Amino acid sequence: MPPRTPSPSPFLMPASPAAGAKAMPAALLAEKRRGRLPACTAAELRRRIGGGEYLVIIDGLVCKLNAFVNKHPGGPLAIMHMVGHDATDEVRSMHPLDVLETAVPRWAVARFVADAKAEGVMSHVEDMDLAYSAARSSPNDGSSHAQPPTTTGADLDYPAIQRDFRLLDVQLRAAGLYQCNYSAYAFEAVRYVALFITAVGLLLYGPVSAWTYLAAGISTALLWQQLSFFAHDLGHNELTGNRNFDMVLGICVADLLGGLSVGWWKKNHNTHHIVTNDVDNDPDIQHLPFFAVSTRFFESRYSTYYRRVMEFDAAARLFVSVQDKMYYIIMCFARYNLYFLSWNYLLFSDFAPFRTLEICCIGIFFTWFSWLLSHIPSWPYLALYVLVSHSASAVLHIQITLSHFAMSTESPDPVHECFAARQVRTTMDVICPRALDWFHGGLQFQIEHHLFPRLPRHNLLLVQPLVKDLCRKHRMEFKEFSFVDGNIYTLQWMGEVASRVKLFNARKEHEDQAVAALRKAIVEL
Repeated sequence: MPPRTPSPSPFLMPASPAAGAKAMPAALLAEKRRGRLPACTAAELRRRIGGGEYLVIIDGLVCKLNAFVNKHPGGPLAIMHMVGHDATDEVRSMHPLDVLETAVPRWAVARFVADAKAEGVMSHVEDMDLAYSAARSSPNDGSSHAQPPTTTGADLDYPAIQRDFRLLDVQLRAAGLYQCNYSAYAFEAVRYVALFITAVGLLLYGPVSAWTYLAAGISTALLWQQLSFFAHDLGHNELTGNRNFDMVLGICVADLLGGLSVGWWKKNHNTHHIVTNDVDNDPDIQHLPFFAVSTRFFESRYSTYYRRVMEFDAAARLFVSVQDKMYYIIMCFARYNLYFLSWNYLLFSDFAPFRTLEICCIGIFFTWFSWLLSHIPSWPYLALYVLVSHSASAVLHIQITLSHFAMSTESPDPVHECFAARQVRTTMDVICPRALDWFHGGLQFQIEHHLFPRLPRHNLLLVQPLVKDLCRKHRMEFKEFSFVDGNIYTLQWMGEVASRVKLFNARKEHEDQAVAALRKAIVEL
């Protein structure tokens, strides 16, 4: 079969006559440029990547991103993990339309042509040793690992899933669901102000008692939790669509009011969205020595995000062996780790676009927060407030980890698996009463959010039935639990991994004894 040039993505097709009239000049420009570009086969793509080029396939165009990778607002790894992949869906989901229509053609250096072997291939580099992006974990690599139960297998029709997912996205845009619901934020702002006034009022004017500082701590934790949902939207550029405005506002929310770097979060979170639940690449599941959500971590894997080996040493074996019992206790201290990660990012990261502004805002946070703490009359009450405010915010970390910790970490087919199938496979929804939507921030619809990251979270509820229909049509397992059942399911899986540590320790002891015996025999010879 001769090489085939893919037809333009339906993403560039107008969703409505009005939208088409506005987008047509850019689309025509892209097509005109496409016709002048040389052809590039899969073999040529691999050869050039091996030579050091960052080549990504987007809407049938081979884009060279070496000059842009360190300027990418979402961080360099969000690009690096897409090198050698057809990243049309990833780019579409994470960026405004004009990126596909105008920016992508400017970076294009060739047209990708697919021969029979490359037909339907999403990743052309799974067998290549790329220092910046590890190959996706697969149960077909000859190794045996514990994997969460799933009914989704490798027999899915990925091209059909991709086609229907793209059509669904076009429908959502035509229906106006990408438009931000500003009135929802008005109600949220009232909640933020009420929690802030409650916490500060109790600390400054409340009676001196343990109950006062307990209530103030809970109010502060709820404030930080709720503000995190707002900062999340700003990091995804969902509020205004103006990247710089949303980012600066996010810094005012996360850094100034919470003491955490939104820049660190954005770099981390964008990587997570691109390589969700991948053992070597996703920082959101890389928590050794405290947690291991896959027995693959027993191998001391190399993290492409942290650029170091995650040692499964004695400390890791100890913590992981009791991780299901220590889960909530460790989560109570997670916020302190976020302070550390924020400062580590701002002081030492080679990618921190708003470094000076963030350092200043976090400095201001610790200044006003210290001033507030100075009004607490005794050390015991001070310790009570700090402990409660930081520990009660653990509910946010539980909400975040619940969506992924007990989900699949191995792709049934890393070469052909499309974006939509991967996001459904690795993510869980949380069922809750409508009255508690505010508590989960609307982000209990994590499958929908991972499929459409720029969709305003207040609209995710409307999208869920459509996503369920998509999953039923293509036999993809749509996993959802209540908050309580989701916790039980996650703890059961973490307990399963913990139980494997004993077997690992026994095998390692046997191997150490064999090595010692061999050394002794060599010495005696």
